[in-house]
Amino acid sequence: MAPVGYCTLEDVRRALREASLPGDLEQDTQIAVDAIAAETEPLERSLSQHFFEPAGIDEATAINIPTAPKSRDDEHDVATNGAMVHGAAERDRHQYRKNSDALLESDPRNDRWRKDRYVPKREIRIATGEAEALEPPVDESRPAYTHIQLARDYVKSLSKLLVIGGDGSYTDWVADDGYTGGVGLEHRGEDYWVRINSGGVSDLYLNVHAMDDDIASLSNAVYVAFDHGHEGIPRAIRRAVALKAGAEFAEEATIQIPDNATVYNVETKAEQMRSKADDLLEEYQ
Repeated sequence: MAPVGYCTLEDVRRALREASLPGDLEQDTQIAVDAIAAETEPLERSLSQHFFEPAGIDEATAINIPTAPKSRDDEHDVATNGAMVHGAAERDRHQYRKNSDALLESDPRNDRWRKDRYVPKREIRIATGEAEALEPPVDESRPAYTHIQLARDYVKSLSKLLVIGGDGSYTDWVADDGYTGGVGLEHRGEDYWVRINSGGVSDLYLNVHAMDDDIASLSNAVYVAFDHGHEGIPRAIRRAVALKAGAEFAEEATIQIPDNATVYNVETKAEQMRSKADDLLEEYQ
């Protein structure tokens, strides 16, 4: 099976020709194919994006152009407030004067009681909605969301959303008819929704009122599986991969050349190709 890549051999050939670099792609096809594949995977990871062409690219022969979104399955913590004062997750039982030393004078038994009253859910950071949404008395009729930035951009759909409950077990909010949500702004106000921001950055929003009141943990609390990808390989991405692959191919092709001046010239042009590719990728960083 041919390797997966974001450009074709013809793209690499054009990049070499424009740079006036040598190389016979017909003779050394595998070197070029390996170079394209070697540049494609790390690019996807560095940009947190996957690109695909539903109809493929006609001139792609030795390379498999992605034609569909990819799937991913990740584990996430629920975001908490930056700093928590010990006991802040409990309701105040007494009224103190502004400069009262009553807390400093409390004995160890009171400290143990405070720990017993620890409520993890009230530490959840609210991203949209009232900041005090989890403070008593709680009004569950008004959604309040905590958010998780997903590891890949341009999320298409969620296939699984496991959220921890009070007993430590997980409920799949996608499969359970008791929960509503989806990808897109039209799902705002439901139990969960994914917003696709400018540039494809994808944020998962969870309505904290839909979570168990006695949530067992805020760490490793959410497992989400989703499909993601940008439909269409932008010209800048395709050309950047071709330039980087062409630079690698040219350097490989000159290994056996005894003329050091020729080798130096190839290496210089190869670095120029890589620099141009980096310039093309700047807007995607």
